[in-house]
Amino acid sequence: MAPEKLKKSEMLIKMLEKGSVPDDELRRLMRFELGRRLQWCQKPTYEEQTGEILNLAKAHRQGGICTGSDSLNSQLFEVPIVFLNTFLGKLSKQSPCYFKDDSMTLDEAEEAMLDLYCERAQLKDGQMILELGCGQGAVTLHVAQKYKNSHVTAVTNSASQKKYIEDQCQILELSNVEIILEDIAKLTMDTTFDRIIAIGLFEHMQNYGLLLQHISQWMTQDSLLFVDHACHKNFAYHYEPLDEDDWFTEYIFPPGSLFMASASFLLYFQDDVCVVDHWVISGKHFSRTATEWLKRLDANVEKGKEILESTYGRSPEAAFKEINYWRSSNIFANELFGYNGGEEHMTSQLLFKKK
Repeated sequence: MAPEKLKKSEMLIKMLEKGSVPDDELRRLMRFELGRRLQWCQKPTYEEQTGEILNLAKAHRQGGICTGSDSLNSQLFEVPIVFLNTFLGKLSKQSPCYFKDDSMTLDEAEEAMLDLYCERAQLKDGQMILELGCGQGAVTLHVAQKYKNSHVTAVTNSASQKKYIEDQCQILELSNVEIILEDIAKLTMDTTFDRIIAIGLFEHMQNYGLLLQHISQWMTQDSLLFVDHACHKNFAYHYEPLDEDDWFTEYIFPPGSLFMASASFLLYFQDDVCVVDHWVISGKHFSRTATEWLKRLDANVEKGKEILESTYGRSPEAAFKEINYWRSSNIFANELFGYNGGEEHMTSQLLFKKK
């Protein structure tokens, strides 16, 4: 790697950490890199494009279920939730919301997407429901309140997320929720479930065939699996630096921790489950979500700094660096999913039944 280019890359990241890159310039730089990424993904013929997807699908049948989880946990999932709540909506949903119209608030759009999950997963009261990769518990808590006679089991590999959800269950007086602290790759259960939900999980998994085989063991012939994941409409790629000039890929996600599937990528993995239904949601919804997160973060900068410094012992410099990271991440999500009017990167939702 050329020392001069490495130095430029490092300098730019240091500027981001200090908050010294104007937002307009940051957006311009990001759009340039996103354009380069799409150009890199584009193959000369559709035959070659299909072959590339097929080769990636074959590669995703190798190795373990997931990779890169440790670095991803430390960077994204073990962040103080009370800090995240300074910019997330009231339900602490750290994934796309659903804006039915321009007048909807972030809080309303959170609930709209959660209701959409319930509808498309065909949830009913009295079911045994499993959520894999439950985050801050937005889906689990919503489902547990909406379907009082159902039992919801949620799985996370984050101790702070587990404690947060359990605390929320006490506040909301919910007795129909169980939180399991475990890595999905090591999870074993004798129980079967009527419905299984995985929101934003598959982006961070490796061996999709093995994962779906794993999940199918917890399904009966009447069970359904609902999967929601970020995607590109046609391309699939590992989110790793393109070359030495790609300055921001590793800044947003740790290397090896994210795979951007195409909208139809999971259709290649129907050995143990088969697709019942498939939807896509325009990237405009995620882009608008990120815009609202950024507005809230900017309105609560001092509160965020105080939380990180006084409650969690961050130095002023470390707290400011963390806030700038989340500002950049929100701008990135806004640009990524807003690119080309939301018609490049978007959300894919699939409903599977057991074979």
